[in-house]
Amino acid sequence: EICLSKDNLQGILYKETDGFLVLEHFFTTEECDSMRNQIQRIIAEMEVPPHCRTEFSTKEKEQLQAQGSSDYFLTSGDKIRFFFEKGVLDEKGNFLIPKEKSVSKIGHALHAYDPVFKQVTHSSKVQELGRKLGLERPVVVQSMYIFKQPGIGGEGKSCIVSISH
Repeated sequence: EICLSKDNLQGILYKETDGFLVLEHFFTTEECDSMRNQIQRIIAEMEVPPHCRTEFSTKEKEQLQAQGSSDYFLTSGDKIRFFFEKGVLDEKGNFLIPKEKSVSKIGHALHAYDPVFKQVTHSSKVQELGRKLGLERPVVVQSMYIFKQPGIGGEGKSCIVSISH
């Protein structure tokens, strides 16, 4: 059971001011291992044509150049798609490093199409959390698995994640 009250949320719930909530140990070790193992399987089976390989950037100007003009990115809302670290692709879209070390994020519909992520996302404890936060009809519109690859990658800026209700 999730124990949320005004007292124990102070200091971790920034829903009203900053729009995020930090819940340490919300998922069990087994759930986390299951998601990590599934991501490893997804990457092992990853097939992205070179012309669709997009480098992900947290810098607005680079985002507009790379993702803003890419159908692969713009149509990713209802698909599982791969986005790569800056500098891991040559000019033809071939990997310069092993593909499993090149991924920046996987998004945006893991919750809808992958059975492991779907089970976790739609679990009773996630639903209970939504109710306890006062969400009337929460909807998951996007899901991402974000990597922090060793020795490469861009600056880790804040990411805005919102819950629609």
